[in-house]
Amino acid sequence: MNPKLFFLILLFMASFLILTSADNPPPLVASPQTQAELAAAFFERLQTNKEPKLLTFDLFTPEVDTAFLSPDGSRAVIWLALRDNYGRILATEPGLVVAQLTKTGWQVILPGDTGWEETLSSLPAGMLPLEKMAAPEQPEMDSVAIADVYTGYYLPFVAGTSRWLEGSISHFQYIPELGYPSCTAEFCRYAFDFTDEEHFPLVAAKTGTVYATRDSCSNGNTGCTNYIVLQNANEGTYQIYLHLAYGTIPDKLTNGRLVQRGEYIGDSDDTGYSTSNHVHFMVTNSVWVGGDGYYWGRSVEINFADVPINNGIPRTCYEVTSFPIYDGAHDCIGNRNDPRNPANDWFLSGNVGAYPPSGTLSRPAAGITVASGSNPLMDVTANVSDDVRVSAAQLSARLNGQWVEVGPRVTSQASAGVFDWDVNLCNIGPLNGPLEVALTVWDHEGTKVPNLSPRTILVDHACPPPASQMAPAGTFDSTALRLNWQLLDAGIGVNSYQVQWRSNPGIWDASNILTFPKTQFSSWFAGQPGGNYLFRVRAVDLNGQLEPWPAGDVGEISVTLPVTCNGDTFEADDSISQAKPIGLDVPVQHSLCGVGNQDWVYLDLQAGEYYRVVMQSVSGGAAVKMSAYGNNETNLLTTVQSNGIGQGTVLLFNAATTDRYFLKIEPFPIYLSGTEAVYSIEVSNVALTYLPFVAR
Repeated sequence: MNPKLFFLILLFMASFLILTSADNPPPLVASPQTQAELAAAFFERLQTNKEPKLLTFDLFTPEVDTAFLSPDGSRAVIWLALRDNYGRILATEPGLVVAQLTKTGWQVILPGDTGWEETLSSLPAGMLPLEKMAAPEQPEMDSVAIADVYTGYYLPFVAGTSRWLEGSISHFQYIPELGYPSCTAEFCRYAFDFTDEEHFPLVAAKTGTVYATRDSCSNGNTGCTNYIVLQNANEGTYQIYLHLAYGTIPDKLTNGRLVQRGEYIGDSDDTGYSTSNHVHFMVTNSVWVGGDGYYWGRSVEINFADVPINNGIPRTCYEVTSFPIYDGAHDCIGNRNDPRNPANDWFLSGNVGAYPPSGTLSRPAAGITVASGSNPLMDVTANVSDDVRVSAAQLSARLNGQWVEVGPRVTSQASAGVFDWDVNLCNIGPLNGPLEVALTVWDHEGTKVPNLSPRTILVDHACPPPASQMAPAGTFDSTALRLNWQLLDAGIGVNSYQVQWRSNPGIWDASNILTFPKTQFSSWFAGQPGGNYLFRVRAVDLNGQLEPWPAGDVGEISVTLPVTCNGDTFEADDSISQAKPIGLDVPVQHSLCGVGNQDWVYLDLQAGEYYRVVMQSVSGGAAVKMSAYGNNETNLLTTVQSNGIGQGTVLLFNAATTDRYFLKIEPFPIYLSGTEAVYSIEVSNVALTYLPFVAR
């Protein structure tokens, strides 16, 4: 081409664009003050509206989202957002009303008012979104025959993730007080708005080729819409995805490129004619581009293969309870009696990601021994890859035969394609021995691939051992004392305690270890008069891991036992010849004073009667061995002993003849003694009762 001619053509086109822009300057976003005036005028109009209020107002409260002014400032287009009875802004296309500036202020015109259509058509170019404009006379359409219902579509987000359906047939419902419809049934009969609290990744609902894209609009820009359009030439349709986020459409998605179902196509946002973050998705049999550069068309009926209700047609609980039933779709997911409940209308996708992420574990290596009780942290390193990016990685472990995710889900890569993090094995459980581990990864779209690169490692006590310590002992004027200990740190859980003792001087001997259950924190101990004893304690965890003994050869507590004692008032009663009388049903107290000290008592009893002797430990850890005799020391009738230090016992015997009977009480163990090693005994006559034996 002649260079001069080419230059003239460019000059002409530039001049045309400048003149066009001068004829149709873009609408102005109203200032905060003007928006406040418009909001006041709108609500004043609602108050004076003679039409009865709809049930809708019980669930929704309108508020001004934004407003645009004509170049001369005389007219305004007001976008209305709706806040539901749970305080949540609907993420959808806004309602729309118009205001005219008069001498007395702004006058609001609602849909359905006389002259509404004329008012819209008279607005300067660019003030209305495509949704509110008529279709061109000759929109681009495919020559393929149009089907009644199009199938093979899946929800436009990845399998395993759920999104809230904000609305479908709500788009074209006639609610003039709220500025609705936001678009007509001609365009939006089969349109769907999906949302979530944050931006979320979108994937192709069906395989198609890229027809058009734009992601240059800044996030939240009300005057600019990001989009992607996929064409399905074989069925004469176009998939339109609107309100995408800035810069999120992959660079490789150029016009004409084939996009697989489940392939990432961008993130949702709030660009354009929108009140909040969502994607407006519909399939059309025609397509055209509007003045602000985004695509639109007439929607056609589709069924989603992964929607379990209404033969694949999503509906909200509000829609099926408030509007006429369309296309036989009368079911929703949730509570119809509370239609805007935030737990309603969540749709779980079955749209499997086209390009799932992959990864391998480089640490820990197979067969390695990790953790050592004192250090439960295990270093984990994974190499990952994905066509977009891997958004998270987590360790998996096989516990009780099931793979479960353990430790933190890491979202920050240490370097490109590498995750590096620590897993606290102790937090997983009482691990000790072989453990199967693997890698689980998620990509940006949300596709999860579990149990990659499995291997078996050895865990050497995942948790530090528990910690315990001796507490001050309870001492008496007795060679018995009360040992006490306490738990400082349970670790994974305590199974038992071991208390070790030794004489001082002396050595720690494994035979001098007393074992107690995990619920016991105290025990009696008896030693030799005048002896000095050291004590220490350690806990044993659920894996049998032992807490280390305290460092060095020292004990945690030291106790010296008394050497001498003072006898009770019944002394001397150390032989059968010195036995003191005792009556029936009269408890008496004695002390165990002196190593091997014996106390003798007697009583005269009737033949054929049974007698019970109850011994109770009163103080100082008293414990005894009791023996019953006939009329002399050689006639032993029966013997019992306490089950442990500080415990009582019961002796039962029969008086065969009417005679004198003797009881001998001696310390058990033999070296238990002390002024405060006091016990009581009481003898009573008892009648034995035998229950009949019943055979079944």
